[in-house]
Amino acid sequence: MTHRGRLNVLINIFDKKSEYSFTEFEQNYKTDTISGEGDVKYHMGFSADINTLSNQPIHISMASNPSHLEFVDPVVEGIARGKQRATEDTERKKIIPILIHGDAAFAGQGIVYETLNLSQLDGYCTGGTIHLIINNQIGFTTDPKDSRSTPYATDLAKMLEVPIFHVNCDDPEAVCYVSKLATEFRQKFKQDVFIDFICYRRYGHNEGDEPAFTQPLVYKKIKEHPTTRSIYAQQLISQGVYSEEKEKSDIKEIIDHLTISQKLTRDEKPKPVVQAFQSAWKDFHLPTSEELFEIIDTSVDKKTLKKIGKFLYTPPKEFNVHPKLERFLKTRATAIKDETNIDWGNGESLAYATLLQEGHTVRLSGQDVERGTFSHRHAVLHDIETNERFVPLNQLAHQNNKKADFIIQNSHLSEAGVLGFEFGWSLADPTALVIWEAQFGDFLNSAQVIVDQFISSGESKWNRCSGLVAYLPHGYEGQGPEHSSARLERFLQLCGKLNMTVCNLTTPAQLFHVLRRQIKRKFRKPLIIMSPKSLLRHPKAVSNLSDFSSGFFHEVVLDPLYQNDADYSKNKRVILCSGKIYYELLAEREKRQANDIAIIRVEQLYPWPTLFLTETLKKFPKTTDYYWVQEEPLNMGAWSFIFNTWYGSFDLFQEAVHGKPIHYIGRDRAAASAVGSAKRHAKEQQEILNKSMGG
Repeated sequence: MTHRGRLNVLINIFDKKSEYSFTEFEQNYKTDTISGEGDVKYHMGFSADINTLSNQPIHISMASNPSHLEFVDPVVEGIARGKQRATEDTERKKIIPILIHGDAAFAGQGIVYETLNLSQLDGYCTGGTIHLIINNQIGFTTDPKDSRSTPYATDLAKMLEVPIFHVNCDDPEAVCYVSKLATEFRQKFKQDVFIDFICYRRYGHNEGDEPAFTQPLVYKKIKEHPTTRSIYAQQLISQGVYSEEKEKSDIKEIIDHLTISQKLTRDEKPKPVVQAFQSAWKDFHLPTSEELFEIIDTSVDKKTLKKIGKFLYTPPKEFNVHPKLERFLKTRATAIKDETNIDWGNGESLAYATLLQEGHTVRLSGQDVERGTFSHRHAVLHDIETNERFVPLNQLAHQNNKKADFIIQNSHLSEAGVLGFEFGWSLADPTALVIWEAQFGDFLNSAQVIVDQFISSGESKWNRCSGLVAYLPHGYEGQGPEHSSARLERFLQLCGKLNMTVCNLTTPAQLFHVLRRQIKRKFRKPLIIMSPKSLLRHPKAVSNLSDFSSGFFHEVVLDPLYQNDADYSKNKRVILCSGKIYYELLAEREKRQANDIAIIRVEQLYPWPTLFLTETLKKFPKTTDYYWVQEEPLNMGAWSFIFNTWYGSFDLFQEAVHGKPIHYIGRDRAAASAVGSAKRHAKEQQEILNKSMGG
């Protein structure tokens, strides 16, 4: 909900003790009682178990949200949908999302439209949302004529063709009647419903604001206008059901209670309420730094993998598969059977399948995810005669009658709304693998608020953990500045306090193990994966079945040339890199037969794998030349973060190589993330490879 009225709702509806709110106002507590950085009082959420007037128990939750007010809307929808699934609320009657908007925000924020457009989509509907628009008729200092092009703040909601009620808030009984009517509509018709509460803001935008600066005539009228409470009190007195004496005693009782609460705050300094790791989260905890690097066995035996492969790629006999997909399915089944050449999409499917068999729901949503933007997934098959759908992974999930589901859902053309929804689902169900995939990683900037205000900082601000996974296709293939970069540098800039994991992987087995590790851990952190495009079909970006049936995720991967009994003393140069550029460096080295150059892959960029990298670099005691090679420009990618002295990795790196310097190889500084010409791209890429090989 919005900031204004939030404390009122928390105390009077959620029964949050008023002394806790006074504590937040007066900052009268030890700062070490709050985990992380915390947040201002108007942003904090709360949960409570209360009884209704009919003595029925009900659990109510208010989501934490930032000052980017409406961006919490899809998050709440995701939480509601996740809870509906967890409680088997298939009729969507037990769990109801309520969104409380401001009139200016509802009319002006694009995320509102993105969220409304989710309301009747199969993969995202929550059985209807009750929308309450607190219509103050002023957005901070802006009049309605300057804040919208429509007569009503709620006109955007007309797109859904559902009821929109307008009610005068100086009539509390009308407000109560309309609220009941709206709730009954939602429960019966499973659609959104809107109430436009026509009211006013008695004071300024915040405690220190003077509204008469900009609306002097309006606030002269408001000052003279009796409060809603006094209007209603007079109505009840005139009806003979209330008295002036009772009115005075009720007001005094409330003021006395608040006064005692304030005194208690100052005298006893109660600790702020921290609600975390309860209910669905009771088996999870905040990890230590050591736990973040704990080696977890994520392997699955070959027999199981082969059985899965046979099932996934053998559709029912009566199902008419597209001829081109018949070859696709056969190739993947053969790869698993022969235990070799397992490509990216195949490894991804094996990860999902094994988690499903172990009872974990897997949800994957985003634009065109069912087939995959690059036609690499084909998780949903369509009968070419009947258009009937067949989802092999879901069939596999239900084989053992477990509650796990494989939920794969093409989304509408939205980044912020859908990413916010999936983040919300991850809050509701920590046992599920929840993934959002961008069509291209570049488009993530349309959802930057969700990344900045929720994914990267939600744990530190609000004690709300998330295991959300984001696939962001990333790699420079000459496709121009809007189809090359997922802005790795932006994620690394947001990294701090061990808040998330950022990876740039190079093999299907690495993807398999990192996804399984994400679920096997007893804590949850967002996982950002710079996922591939050209590597999806690269002949060397493949894994053997033994890579899946043994081992674990490797934060650092040693060059295959220098494994086993290699002579490290002959090495002249060590190249560190991450992601797709590895295969181009590998090809260039093979072409030049430069076997005195080692190429080491850093697969996990944050948390920075200091110990693993140190152990790897110790193998090259006589090497003097160290280079970080990347495709991205100098002011982008990983270089400026990882080897910057203020971060500390640079010092740790120098310690590992006994003070020897590391040099940068990549593109020069740039304004756009990539060039628009494929020919120019190829020239720049070759220059990087030439320099890397000593040219």
